[in-house]
Amino acid sequence: MPPPPPLPDELLEEILLRLPPEDPGCLFRASLVCKAWRSRLTGSAFPRLYREFHGKPPLLGFFENDDTVFCWFTPLSPTSPFLPVHPDHRDLFVLDSRHGRVLLNSVGPDGEPLDLIVWDPVGRRKWELPYPAFADWVTVPDNAAVLCAVDGCDHLDCHGGPFLVVYVGTDEDGVAHACVYSSESCAWSPVTSCEHPESFLEVISCWPKAHVGNAVYFPCTSSTTILRYDLFTQELSIITWPAMYKWENANHILIRTEDGVLGCASLQESRLEIWSMESRTDGAVKWVLRRVVELENWLPSPPSHVTRFVDGVGICFVRTNPGIFSVELKSGRVKKISNSMVQVIPYMSFYTPDQSGGIKPPSTLASSSENVETTRGEQHDLLLQHSSGEVGDVKEKWVEKGEEDCEWKEGGWHEEGSVEDWEWKGEKAAQELFEKGSKAIEEGHFVNAKNFLHRALESWVLYCGRLSPMCVSTYYKYGIALLRKAQAKIAPHHQHVVEGSAIRDNTGSSKASGSNVREGDTGKDLDLAWKMLNIERAVLEKSPCIPMEKVLTFCALAEVSMEREDIDYSLRACFKALAILEHLVEPDHCRIVLLNFQIFLALKSASKIRDALPYALKVSLLYKSRMQKLIRANKALLDVKGDNASAAEFGSEMSSLDNEIEVLSSISTVLEEKVSKSVFHLMNLLVQ
Repeated sequence: MPPPPPLPDELLEEILLRLPPEDPGCLFRASLVCKAWRSRLTGSAFPRLYREFHGKPPLLGFFENDDTVFCWFTPLSPTSPFLPVHPDHRDLFVLDSRHGRVLLNSVGPDGEPLDLIVWDPVGRRKWELPYPAFADWVTVPDNAAVLCAVDGCDHLDCHGGPFLVVYVGTDEDGVAHACVYSSESCAWSPVTSCEHPESFLEVISCWPKAHVGNAVYFPCTSSTTILRYDLFTQELSIITWPAMYKWENANHILIRTEDGVLGCASLQESRLEIWSMESRTDGAVKWVLRRVVELENWLPSPPSHVTRFVDGVGICFVRTNPGIFSVELKSGRVKKISNSMVQVIPYMSFYTPDQSGGIKPPSTLASSSENVETTRGEQHDLLLQHSSGEVGDVKEKWVEKGEEDCEWKEGGWHEEGSVEDWEWKGEKAAQELFEKGSKAIEEGHFVNAKNFLHRALESWVLYCGRLSPMCVSTYYKYGIALLRKAQAKIAPHHQHVVEGSAIRDNTGSSKASGSNVREGDTGKDLDLAWKMLNIERAVLEKSPCIPMEKVLTFCALAEVSMEREDIDYSLRACFKALAILEHLVEPDHCRIVLLNFQIFLALKSASKIRDALPYALKVSLLYKSRMQKLIRANKALLDVKGDNASAAEFGSEMSSLDNEIEVLSSISTVLEEKVSKSVFHLMNLLVQ
């Protein structure tokens, strides 16, 4: 039979144009179909047409300033191109994100700001600039915004173009100061100032700001004051909030409305109110209520704050007691994105094959990470970490021909005395802390384990960088310690069958009763465990490693995801581990049995009974096969050693066999109970 004729170019283009931009992996996978598709997708014409067709850059994820990992990126797509953390050795905090760029500041050991950094994650570029002269971190509350500097730009693909950084601060006398940095002139503008005739001005650090037209608006702690910086005249002025607002009993943030005017989103109890500022014919302005959204029926608990509003997408982030949720105002779709209470900074950008420098798609396992782009010409991919482990190998550059202002300066930690002397001491201390933490996990002292391993990780990161392969083992053990600590709080009498698995109830979480135990410290521990294991996974994907290390990492990610009630991610991690493990061990190996059992539990927890039962059957068959082998091996060992041999003569071999038999027996008991309930449930569904 002859092959089917190729699709007409016009039809193919219409199909490819409709691939969703919020899932970058779709275009990348399409580029692997054949050379013709690859040439089309990586050329210059189709990507521009694709961006124009969709109109607005998609929301790829958000940054948050985690207390432990600092600048952390959480993707909203299962094929994110980004690493979960920035590879810099220094502590970085995100201040703002707009037009495909991220504004960060690096801080010193006492929390003092060192410099500002503009980062383009998609274009893999980074610029470093000094603070303006009036900035004093001790006395000046500040806020800053980054934005594209091209007049009339549609911001669909302005990566690598000129940018502006607007910096605003208020001094101890209540006077506001502002200036703007231009990447074209590589300098700050003259400082402009203003003061309120009746009140003390204090800008709110890191609070959402709004870019509307030729102005950037910054909120102040006063219940009536907004600072307005005019980009054209470079002057600073004051406007007021809606008169009905009182800062003490209302939560509100500045936004740019869909009409492109200044607005604000206010949370009044459980009602989200969207306001916009309009100009009257006499030149005066007024605030008009445009929309009211009742959030009470959408969220699991009453919202306490509205933290961010994504321009042009209709998504807001609200804070509740269980954590932060994203809310799509048009569809009413709600998703929990974090257990933390920190500010989240959305990141919006297209990411297409022409921007990657290569054609291999990003990871299909969500969390940020396996960025697989190759370098283009003289550009260095800042998402790839130098992995030599040498103390001196901390110089990371972005080099683009003809742009000398983008030199990435040498960073890292410096100590008086020789490098060799510090290296020996630092490595020895970190290794001792790691061993103490590992031993504490074995003994069930998870709080001590967490503390030891946190200190060990700090030492390793200080020594060789956040994404060095030398940190892999510590990331893994620290994640496990946090997971076990959380599980001990959720179910104190809960027993782990084997590392990487646990027996769970029908909800997919460890057996527990009472209120939601994943709130507070337990939820934070689970979130941090997930982050530590994801960083480890990202490093493993970038460097040579033993395949079993990846298996253990994916198993741990599957387990912590179940505890976080993220069943989809848990399933992806299980399948990923299983795909690797099937090439390493026998088909009926105990870990393969365990992974299939975890998949069964996850599918059952998601009420996918029909999908779950085949895995239950597979577990049963593998269990019988494995048990027969173990019984034969046990009998053969007894025949060799003799029935009267002591435990010392048998050594660890008999103990290992007995442990595996015990694990499989536990699985069999739980499986029989779960399957009988699942079959009963499925029968009821069929009857209905």
